[in-house]
Amino acid sequence: MRYLRILFLHFEHVFEQRLRSLIWFIVTFVNPLVMILFWRGALTSNKEILPGWNISTITSYYFLVAIAGAFLISHIEEDISEYDIQKGELVRYLVKPFPYYWIKLFEEMPYRLLQGIYGIIVLVIIYFFFSKFITITNNFVSLTLAVIIAVLGFFLSNTFKEILGLLAFWIVEVWGIFDVVEVAQVVLAGFAMPVVLLPSFVKVAANLSPFAYMIYYPVIAFIGRLTNQEALNVIFIQFAWLLVLSLVYKKAWSAGIKKFTAIGQ
Repeated sequence: MRYLRILFLHFEHVFEQRLRSLIWFIVTFVNPLVMILFWRGALTSNKEILPGWNISTITSYYFLVAIAGAFLISHIEEDISEYDIQKGELVRYLVKPFPYYWIKLFEEMPYRLLQGIYGIIVLVIIYFFFSKFITITNNFVSLTLAVIIAVLGFFLSNTFKEILGLLAFWIVEVWGIFDVVEVAQVVLAGFAMPVVLLPSFVKVAANLSPFAYMIYYPVIAFIGRLTNQEALNVIFIQFAWLLVLSLVYKKAWSAGIKKFTAIGQ
């Protein structure tokens, strides 16, 4: 119950800045729209790039990528590195009877939910007017597995980004690292192009990284491009990545907190 109270308190703060969240969503929505225009020019209505990947699948993919990006990709690393570590605000969390990881998760979650709601509203409007271009699975089991994959994708993203933020314990200028990770994420998570359409060596890199399991697999699960067995395999890999990242986070936190001073870095 106390965790719910913390979450609701952060919701109040986020709704005070709801217009800014809307602007952030609109910005993230632009790139997928550009990619849809590109593919609509490259493909006819009946042509397939690969079996099952036609203009309807591509359009559904990029619309859902925009929504998944708003829902699932955490941006907590900037807050952790700049405000908590470099400016010393971490000290106020150390005296609270809650794990730092969960506090930052609850700070980030309302932003994801609000921007995700904007995305769902846009999707419903688009589906109402252009339903033939949107494909979403209506199988209950597949849909349930897709929801589980999406939730795990968010936890993967948030854990990974919290680890990135903790790098500020050792590195003063972390923005270059954040930018490199952002570029890798655009390619390997499937923002620029579905992973299945990438060159073989990039596809292998994507499947070996955690990025594809944050965005690409949740999206193709919702459009019905995964069998139930494939979805279960994805869930297993997501749990494996969460275990690895959790161990890395604990090591980074315990080592980094020894370097922290209340005046910051």
